[in-house]
Amino acid sequence: MQLLSKTRAPRREFSIDRYKLLAAAVIAGILLAVPAITFLYVRGRLDPLLVLAGLVGAILAIRIFQVQERGNKGILLLVVAAGTLSFVSLPTGRESRVPLSMVVALLLVVPWLFSMVWGKPPTRLRPSPINQPLLIFVVVSIIAYFWSLIFRDPLLYVWSSFPSVQVAALVVNILAPLTLLYVANQISDTKWLRYLVGVILVLGVLSVLLYFVAPRVGDLFFYRGARGLFSMWVAVFAYALALFHKGLKPWQRALLLVLVALLVYRYFVVGRSWVSGWLPMGVACMVLTWMRSRRLFWAAALIGLLYFALNFDFYYQNIVVSEEEGGSGTGRVELWMRNLTHVANHPLFGMGPAGYAPYNMTYHREDARSTHNNYFDLLAQTGVIGFSVFLWMIVRIWQVGRRTFRRYGGLGVFESVYAAAAFSGLIGMLVGMMLGDWVLPFAYNETISGFDNAVLSWICLGGMAALDWIAREEEIAKDARVAPLQLSQKSV
Repeated sequence: MQLLSKTRAPRREFSIDRYKLLAAAVIAGILLAVPAITFLYVRGRLDPLLVLAGLVGAILAIRIFQVQERGNKGILLLVVAAGTLSFVSLPTGRESRVPLSMVVALLLVVPWLFSMVWGKPPTRLRPSPINQPLLIFVVVSIIAYFWSLIFRDPLLYVWSSFPSVQVAALVVNILAPLTLLYVANQISDTKWLRYLVGVILVLGVLSVLLYFVAPRVGDLFFYRGARGLFSMWVAVFAYALALFHKGLKPWQRALLLVLVALLVYRYFVVGRSWVSGWLPMGVACMVLTWMRSRRLFWAAALIGLLYFALNFDFYYQNIVVSEEEGGSGTGRVELWMRNLTHVANHPLFGMGPAGYAPYNMTYHREDARSTHNNYFDLLAQTGVIGFSVFLWMIVRIWQVGRRTFRRYGGLGVFESVYAAAAFSGLIGMLVGMMLGDWVLPFAYNETISGFDNAVLSWICLGGMAALDWIAREEEIAKDARVAPLQLSQKSV
């Protein structure tokens, strides 16, 4: 026995931690790759930003896998990548590039999906009303892709890059809702929702300040990530904190309202011709106001109506007239009607991801444009079946949001804030979907790079589903504590 212990002791002394071994392997690989990287850069075949992003990504990956709760930290990393690193993307060999946020989302979601089959023990989904319609929508999207290949019009003009674009569009359409599911199943503590809101607010403050102080720097870091519904989510979280959190000090509440005012000035006054920048934000903030106080809502509505009345000519000329001159406005109605004629020929599963683009290029080459409307995009890409399943999923998310707000709404704590903000943000998101492809970016309009701003909505809604699960777990734990007391009282 003593001999065995002596022979085993050196093994313990010279054992190497696997994470240190992994770090050493990465460092060695980088050193070996330096000559090749230098050669490719001199030949003009390498993007230096891509190399820098790869080095930083490798370091972050090692760090994340070393720490506990890496799934939650990965969610925060995804928000940062989507919001600030849009200038870094992966080449595809075509004009479109894969955004870094999409790579991060794949690295988070795909291993988690595999763990459901090969995990020890296998990962199980948390019970939620969202699960069934979301997973069915993913399956229907995949079926729609193959359906579009089988039942494609024989006269259709398909260019060489379209097959790869269609696959990328399919990945975007299923990765976004799967990200919601991932977030809903990862977050088990509201502290991570606090961190999430904190990151979003910091990004919002930086984007607004840089817009006024250093617009070129702001465009570099925040251009794509701050498009779409980004302004809405920053505004609703800041406004919800100011309205619902009873523990804030007056100066904190004032700073949050100043941020909301800056966002309103940035998007509603300076950039008021871009309706997608201010209308979803305005609707979501008005919903928050209604949830907090009916009197405050009617006062804000009156002020808003007076403002629009005094500036009616400007909005009519710069929105309605300019949209008409640019081919939008009522022209969008023509696009929608044209889209419906193609859907009528492919009613069940539509024309597949990005699939109506070749139909427009073949039959309407003189005016081949996207619909600029997520609802019509979904109907064209997934047909009546996919569109119905998507609406079913939205209804379930709506129900979860209402239930969560009813559970926390009157408590005046952070959970109240998140529940109110996420539910109002959902309503604003539904408005934003009518104005563009801000939730599921269309491959030939926002392109797959639109994932940068679109993924934020899915992450925030995933946090709402996680909060619903946390609330139910708290109720179960409370019932478990109360039951023994009731039994003891009955026995006495």
